[in-house]
Amino acid sequence: MNLGTRHGLDVTGFVTLLAALLLVVGCSPMEVACTEIGASPGVSVTVEKAIAADVAAVRLTVCWDGKCDDHDVQLFAGSDTVDQGCDGTDPDSACSATAVPNGTKVGFAEVPGLPTGTITIGATVRRAGKERVSPKIDVRAEPTYPNGPQCGPQGTQADVMLGASGLR
Repeated sequence: MNLGTRHGLDVTGFVTLLAALLLVVGCSPMEVACTEIGASPGVSVTVEKAIAADVAAVRLTVCWDGKCDDHDVQLFAGSDTVDQGCDGTDPDSACSATAVPNGTKVGFAEVPGLPTGTITIGATVRRAGKERVSPKIDVRAEPTYPNGPQCGPQGTQADVMLGASGLR
């Protein structure tokens, strides 16, 4: 029996079809290259523009599983990213953006071991020369994906805003 002509294919066509089928079945999805970039676990803080000029220091109290730890936050001038456009009409032309101060202050408190889930955060704020304690709030901490979800989670992080009435 000639297998190559049974279904109207000659031997060369049959071998080509078989090779193509084996190639398709044997291939797996392409692996995604994940970089060594990581993300530290912690809490980012944005101090609203309305009070930023008066805020000299922030110390966060971060709690979970019945324990709390204090973390000083180094504050920096906040900014917005403004698109500067692209050079020319060539799709491969250089494009740029610039950071423009927005009147806020921002910072990040690294919190080793921060778990995913609900955590409690309070703040002690030195504002206009006086130290004030902001009531604690519950916040959801989530893993970050600096290389995209295909590369797995990195450090767990949460975000809070500090305004005139405290944290939110």
